[in-house]
Amino acid sequence: MTDYSQFEAGTKSGIHADTAWIRKHDELIGRVLKQRSSSMGLFFISLALAVGVSVALKSFIPGIIFGLAALFFLWRFWGTGVSENYMREVYEEGLLVPGMVVNTQPLTVLAVANLAAHDDVPVINACYNLVVKNLDGAKKELFEKIPCSCFFTYEGGSYHSNFEPHPLCWGTGSRQEIEAALQQAEEDNKENTQDEWEVLKRIAKQFPTLAPGEMILLDENYAPFGRKKYYESRYEPLNLDTAQEEYRNILQEGQEEVQEGEESLPCSEKKISGKDVYSRMAELAYRLDVYQYIGSHCELGHFVNSEHPGLFTCIGDPEDFPKELNDSGIVLSEGEYPLIYEKYLITTKGCYGADRRLQPWDEVNFSIRLTVLNGMELLVNGTKIAEFKGHFENPAYVEGLPAQEQEMELQKEAVRVIEFLRKLKQAYSV
Repeated sequence: MTDYSQFEAGTKSGIHADTAWIRKHDELIGRVLKQRSSSMGLFFISLALAVGVSVALKSFIPGIIFGLAALFFLWRFWGTGVSENYMREVYEEGLLVPGMVVNTQPLTVLAVANLAAHDDVPVINACYNLVVKNLDGAKKELFEKIPCSCFFTYEGGSYHSNFEPHPLCWGTGSRQEIEAALQQAEEDNKENTQDEWEVLKRIAKQFPTLAPGEMILLDENYAPFGRKKYYESRYEPLNLDTAQEEYRNILQEGQEEVQEGEESLPCSEKKISGKDVYSRMAELAYRLDVYQYIGSHCELGHFVNSEHPGLFTCIGDPEDFPKELNDSGIVLSEGEYPLIYEKYLITTKGCYGADRRLQPWDEVNFSIRLTVLNGMELLVNGTKIAEFKGHFENPAYVEGLPAQEQEMELQKEAVRVIEFLRKLKQAYSV
């Protein structure tokens, strides 16, 4: 079984688990028990083959091979044991969480739980998609409330990496105890910022193609930001191209003064054409906390195949930027100023694509895609034009986080970058 963290559940189910009932009805534990049973059978078959083949062929080599296979199945047999004590703990010591039937064909329960491992961190919720064969005693109707109990997997950091919900009707045949647990879940739900039963309905409608065991990660506002299999460390980011309103709260934009240090910007010190244009872009970058992405020096010039620390701009490299632009052969119109030069050139009028023809701002769409090694790819109308690392205030701290939390930190950076590009587009579209 999975090695779960030791924790004290805030709210427990209150039921008295029946291990005989669990063996018969719990499909998650039943899957492990079935694997255990098959392992013992395969152990005896491999052992018999090891002896029989060795005698028949008068050679020890086949016997050694089948003997190693027998040892493997014996190891798997002992390693997949499920004690009666563990079965009871899943239901009696696990956290009581809301679950709901969100599909009847196939029968599917979606459950939501808070993944925070500590009280002093922002809430991260997760919805787990559990496809089952049966829910004994339940009506099995669409949007029926199914209280569940769960343990969490902990791999370090501020959050649990996953959980698996066990419907309480798998743990006991007592409808009275299950109804009491449901009432407790209803009471707990009143303390949430949103009705979690309604959240489950919304997520089920928003993600109708969830696979068995797949999870949707939600922020403290119950806005989805990631999707993954429960056993995976990393997740697939969601909504980077739209930067949901809930996520924009982290940007703290629009209301704050430009940070101190603005007067030391390269574009402020040098007498360059379009100084006001670049100051405007720098101020916007400061407000959205992405100045490091446009102020990083790119030693190899604009993006070709190499990964840069940031975007190639006149602010980051006021000497090489004009030279690179001149070598590009792109002729700008009167009053047009270059802003960012990667595979494409972004100016105050729009974007010059691969054909070096200007695409006006109303035809330009930015998006961000995360890479495996904490990097970001900038796309224009679906085409990758730049790749750069995420800039973190404390890189060593981020590198020490579990993979899922590193992804969360990088996603916050990506939202800032995409919002900066959106604001840049708005500023020069008028």
